[in-house]
Amino acid sequence: MNNCSFFRLLKEDEKGSHLAGIVKSIRNNQEKYSAFLIETTRFRKVPGSPFAYWISEKIRDIFHDYPKFDSNGVTAKGLSTSDDFRFIRTWWEVNPHAILSGTEETTQEQFVDQTYHGKTWVPCTKGGDYSPYYADIHLVANWKENGQEMKSWVVENPNDPGTTHWSRNIRSPELYFNPGLTWTHRTTSPIGFRILNRGCIIGVKGPAAFYPNTIPMLGVMQSNTFKFLLNMRLGAADAAARSYDINLLLNTPVPNSIKPYENQLFSFVSTIIVNKRRLENHNEQSHLFAYPLLNGCNDHPLFDQCTAFSNNVKKTENQIKKCQKTIDDVAYDLYNISYNDRKAIEDAAANNPSIIGSVDIEPTPLVASLISYILGTIFGRWDIRYATGEKEPPELPDPFAPLLACSPGMLQGEDGLPLEPHEIPADYPLAVDGDGILVDDEGHPDDIIARIRDVLTIIWGDRADAIEKEACEILGMKSLRDYFRKPTAGGFWDDHVKRYSKSRRKAPIYWLLQSAKKNYAIWIYYPRMDGDTLYKALRYAKDKLAMEERRFEDMKGELSQLGTGGAAVKRLEKEIDGQEAFISELHEFVEKMERAANLDLIPEHDDGVVLTIAPLHELVTWKEPKKYWDELTDGKYEWSSIGKQLREKGMVKG
Repeated sequence: MNNCSFFRLLKEDEKGSHLAGIVKSIRNNQEKYSAFLIETTRFRKVPGSPFAYWISEKIRDIFHDYPKFDSNGVTAKGLSTSDDFRFIRTWWEVNPHAILSGTEETTQEQFVDQTYHGKTWVPCTKGGDYSPYYADIHLVANWKENGQEMKSWVVENPNDPGTTHWSRNIRSPELYFNPGLTWTHRTTSPIGFRILNRGCIIGVKGPAAFYPNTIPMLGVMQSNTFKFLLNMRLGAADAAARSYDINLLLNTPVPNSIKPYENQLFSFVSTIIVNKRRLENHNEQSHLFAYPLLNGCNDHPLFDQCTAFSNNVKKTENQIKKCQKTIDDVAYDLYNISYNDRKAIEDAAANNPSIIGSVDIEPTPLVASLISYILGTIFGRWDIRYATGEKEPPELPDPFAPLLACSPGMLQGEDGLPLEPHEIPADYPLAVDGDGILVDDEGHPDDIIARIRDVLTIIWGDRADAIEKEACEILGMKSLRDYFRKPTAGGFWDDHVKRYSKSRRKAPIYWLLQSAKKNYAIWIYYPRMDGDTLYKALRYAKDKLAMEERRFEDMKGELSQLGTGGAAVKRLEKEIDGQEAFISELHEFVEKMERAANLDLIPEHDDGVVLTIAPLHELVTWKEPKKYWDELTDGKYEWSSIGKQLREKGMVKG
């Protein structure tokens, strides 16, 4: 026999003194639970022979007595684009008409066929934050013509002259578009298995598994026992990033049969998934978004609605915890786990984060979400009738159903695609902004604040003023205009950029073009942007400048009639100085807008937000546009539409 002693000090701050105490207790024949004596050959029972000295012999036997995952399951590592910036987008920054869609009956062959008929962008798994059971897939990949552009980058195989291979890692394409389970490959959080919708392609950072009885098996895989068996072979410290590789999953034991508990597992896992998906009804970046949490269907003040939602989230979380507790108990029975081993497994899972994940329950982000929604209704992105209660949101689709090109809350036609302004029904309660341009200009018909107040009135009626006042109080702002004019933390623009940034993709869709001293601004709706948008915006700015110049002349004429001296003259002279400074500010804004418009660049949504907004870098209070503009003019991103246009115009250096 080859026995060896191990001491477990991972959770001890003073490891040296604690180790000395263990040694002393052993010498005195005292029991010490952090000391382990084990025959080292027993490590071989576990695949990879990890030094899992702290587990019982019974746990080791599970790896011998139970079948491995790969006895019934199939896995896929997925693709690595080698150039995510080129091939990956957030789903809201591409044209919805170009996003793959389908039904529960759509076959793999039919999905592939769509990619040859205009459906360029396909939902793609790419890891993400900890979110077990369910997480919205917010990225799409360019898979035009079954990934032809991605695959076409071929190089000669040096080991086999005369043959070529894909220089990008595109694995298991035969498994794409099938429903299954996915997870984040590398994370500092615990493993979080979740459903994979039909109609998706698989990324290397979001691998997939396909197993019979998917919903019940998801419960087993998300149980404390299965995760314990998975994690004990990693050997990573609690704070370290862990790689949940396919091979790790394939060699993990699964129960001999889940049949006795199949219905029970299905029920509790489904309850968790439904609760998590219902919360997504209020997340406007989600494919399930229907309407904002704060809406006119509720007569209570905003703060009371926030409190009620917070309480509801806590109730939901408690319900989910009860479901998870039952799932864990079932898994203990399926693996025949003893009482002592249960305690060890539960201790290992004690610091697991909430299954429900990060949900905004504080008033400030909830009110910010409301304002974001209201702006979207003005641009025709969202259907205001859900917020007023005129329309009921549809039932949740099957959890494995293909993701929608438009979320339920979008203003859309019977084909499930966005309505153009001229297609909106005559009885629609809100006048949608047709050109996708609003201005920060009090008194203008397209003034952003006036239009927001129109929406508040439609939703809340005679309570609109009170709702606006309460919203400003919660946001910590004197007025909505201050909120929209502030480009930094606490203002609308900063919140919007953070809200619409996912997986390193920054993709705001409401663009703030602002004058130097923030006294004038134009807001552009990116999805409606075309080759004429900047010229239309320039016309807004020029009209504003001309109006203020006329006002300036009127003020000077009034001053000449007043003569000299007196309080009225001094007051008017001060106003004239301010007006002159404002005109100078507008002149500078117009000049910058002209420079951008006169580039005559035709925006292409496939390029994504950051490349499309780059020519406006002088007008946007955001560092990203200047960075990408410099890179574009240096010749980078030659594959993009804007890169090609700049090269044709001779604007690329070198």
